Amino acid sequence: MKIPFPRRGIVANHPITVLVIDDETHMRRLIGRMLQKAGFRVLEAGTGKQTFALLSQPENRPDVITCDISMPDMDGFEILEKIKADPELADIPVIMLTAMGQVGDANRAKELGATDYITKPFSAISFIEILQHYVKNPS
Repeated sequence: MKIPFPRRGIVANHPITVLVIDDETHMRRLIGRMLQKAGFRVLEAGTGKQTFALLSQPENRPDVITCDISMPDMDGFEILEKIKADPELADIPVIMLTAMGQVGDANRAKELGATDYITKPFSAISFIEILQHYVKNPS
C-alpha cells in the first residue's frame, strides 16, 4: 500500500535539504526515500566522520539535520555538541532520533541544543510536518 505523502519539502521554490545521520543503512535509506517522495533533497551520513566531511562543504549545508543517538564512532550527542559548537552550523535545527529512548536522553538532547527529540518508529506524515515546521521556525 502506498502512503500519499504531502509535497511539503519545498520552501521559497527550492527543496529543503535534510541531512539524515544514522549508522543503520536500511533506516537511513528508508528515511531518505520517505523524504525524497515528499520533495526534500536528502544527504546521508552513516558516521560522525562522514557527517563532518559532508558539512565541511558549503554546497551540502542542510536546512535541517536528523541524527540517530546510537552511533558507533561518535554518538549522536557528540555529533550534536560539535554541530552546535561550530558558528557556521549552530543555527541548523537538529532533530535527535532514537529507537531506545533512555531515561534522561530527551533532556540531555535539549541541553545540548537539539531542536526536538523523536522516538522511532514515527508516523511519516508527522515526521515530515515536524521537519517543515522547524525549517520555517528554527528556534
